Amino acid sequence: MSAADAPVAFLARVARRPLPVLLGLAVGFLGCCVAGRVAARQQPFKNFVRFHPGIAPESHYYPTYSQTLNLARQHVKPDTTLVIVGGNSVLHGVGQRPAHVWTKRLQELLGDRYVVLNLAMRAQWPNEVGGLIAERLAADGVPVVYVTIGTENVGWGCDWAGGTYPYFFWDAYGKGAVPADPRREQWLEHEFYDRFGDEPADPAARRRRAAWRDQVREERHRGTVDGVAYAADLWTYVADRYRGTIWTPMKYPKFWAPHRTLTDSDPGATIPFEAYNGPAQEPFELNHMRHVAGSPIARELLQGRGQDAVGDQFGMYLADALRDRTLYVLRMEGAYFRNRLAPDDRATYEAVYRRLRDAVRGAGLNVELVGERYEERDYFDRAHLSESGGRKLAADLAPAVRAMSAKLYGTRAEERKP
Repeated sequence: MSAADAPVAFLARVARRPLPVLLGLAVGFLGCCVAGRVAARQQPFKNFVRFHPGIAPESHYYPTYSQTLNLARQHVKPDTTLVIVGGNSVLHGVGQRPAHVWTKRLQELLGDRYVVLNLAMRAQWPNEVGGLIAERLAADGVPVVYVTIGTENVGWGCDWAGGTYPYFFWDAYGKGAVPADPRREQWLEHEFYDRFGDEPADPAARRRRAAWRDQVREERHRGTVDGVAYAADLWTYVADRYRGTIWTPMKYPKFWAPHRTLTDSDPGATIPFEAYNGPAQEPFELNHMRHVAGSPIARELLQGRGQDAVGDQFGMYLADALRDRTLYVLRMEGAYFRNRLAPDDRATYEAVYRRLRDAVRGAGLNVELVGERYEERDYFDRAHLSESGGRKLAADLAPAVRAMSAKLYGTRAEERKP
């Protein structure tokens, strides 16, 4: 028999006796499901400070809901309030070295009656990763304060599943781990499908809509399947501890190296201030700031209108369980660029932020406006804070976190002492 005939002969034998092969496949699949459930009970992140690019989607690594929840539960201590930080790269601490990230300073200021956990990710929306974990722990009776970013653009740009990391929500939903919320249940049962109803007349628009519809449906179906298989938990556990299976330039040339070998390499203060703050950046960044001050909602607020719309937007996809537990952070952008706006433009820009803060508070939500008096070098670039700015951010938010914790969970005797 030739070498070419060997596979044919093998397949013929399999066809005559398929049961052992099918049984082997079934046992292998069930074994992987069991291994995935075991992996979902683990917490693979070593010496966790934040989701740096090596353990985040930037390197094709997707932390699962179960493993992130395990991480958060490890930070729950008796007689303490867990402060979960969510939101985007600003609260993640881009521009700050891991040893100097602002959440470490917040921990120092709050003391041992609080535990601070930074679950922020680049471009994360308020109701995504950190928000889902905070909501689950709050539903379980854990004293939680959730700190997240508020956007000057007001609109969420997402839905109940999130915008940048919807896989995380559907992972939780498929496992039955998302707490009940009336507005979200309505969206899941009806509005999620209703939005696919009307088809555009334009063929190109119809194709784009069909591609989007297929994508969001696939995300939901994938979460449902993985709620049984737990394949993502198994993969992330193996990829973090043992071997990576997806190429990423961060691990070149050894793409198979485990993700835990990648370190948080944010250069922070080692990057000169002038690299991101200078005349070359001014045209783009100043135009961005003028756009913020000239947006439709900004004009409404400056004319004394639109406050209710702002409040509705900030609460639109905020679960009821987190409404009183969430602290929004509105951050004025880089002082270097603010100082180079024309006086009238700067006054308008800063007035918009103050009106936004007042509108969010008027809706009964917790919010702090920061950065108004920060200096130029308190910013890493137009959007992000430097390490000195991070220390100021921590100092600005610590009193608000304490006040929220006292209101929600009672003032502890140790905190009443002078």
